[in-house]
Amino acid sequence: MLGVTLPLAAQTPAPGSSEMNAAFARLDKTAQQFKAVTADIQRDVYEAVINDHEKDMGTIKARREKSHETRMLIDLTSPDAKTALVDEITVSVYYPKIKTVQVYDIGAKRGLVDKFLLLGFGASSAELKEQYDIKWVGMEKLGTENTWHLQLIPKSSEVLQRLRKADLWIDETTGLPAQQRFVTSTTGDYMLVTYTNVRLNPPLGDGALKLNYPKGVTVEHPRL
Repeated sequence: MLGVTLPLAAQTPAPGSSEMNAAFARLDKTAQQFKAVTADIQRDVYEAVINDHEKDMGTIKARREKSHETRMLIDLTSPDAKTALVDEITVSVYYPKIKTVQVYDIGAKRGLVDKFLLLGFGASSAELKEQYDIKWVGMEKLGTENTWHLQLIPKSSEVLQRLRKADLWIDETTGLPAQQRFVTSTTGDYMLVTYTNVRLNPPLGDGALKLNYPKGVTVEHPRL
């Protein structure tokens, strides 16, 4: 019996494996088509030690460049306005209330930034598997949309210092993230990002991905 039972057991699919393969197939189809995306976003940044939620909302625009790097503009409008631009070598954040732009040089850390951006839009399953250990959580409904819920643990010790784990809810219809949760500490701090009104491959010229601010603002260059 052992000679029959063990091979049969070895062929039994792991729980959720067919669903996860379906999620990967949908991700890969979208990744092949991906050029740009726009969406409305809501963020909930939670600090566990003081049990505090900081919430805001706005829009996101992202475009895959010819270099395969992602250029991204996040415009948060409420409750406090600020705009962040991620380009090839810098992250720039404009705070209109204090008339200040902070420019961070990420040239040496661009590879690390790209690992985080993989969790956004346009990543293939092979790219995710290369950088993360992936666990199937389940099928879940977000609003009216069916989603695949995946949990990812970074393989890189450098990334683990900044990201303990991430949860992705992939829209079954579009193959794009409907929601993300980034757990950033061992105490349970996280950022939850929810996407609505997602549009795949809208026309996004250079002007749409530019940080616009008036003359006379203070420009700072903090060190990461």
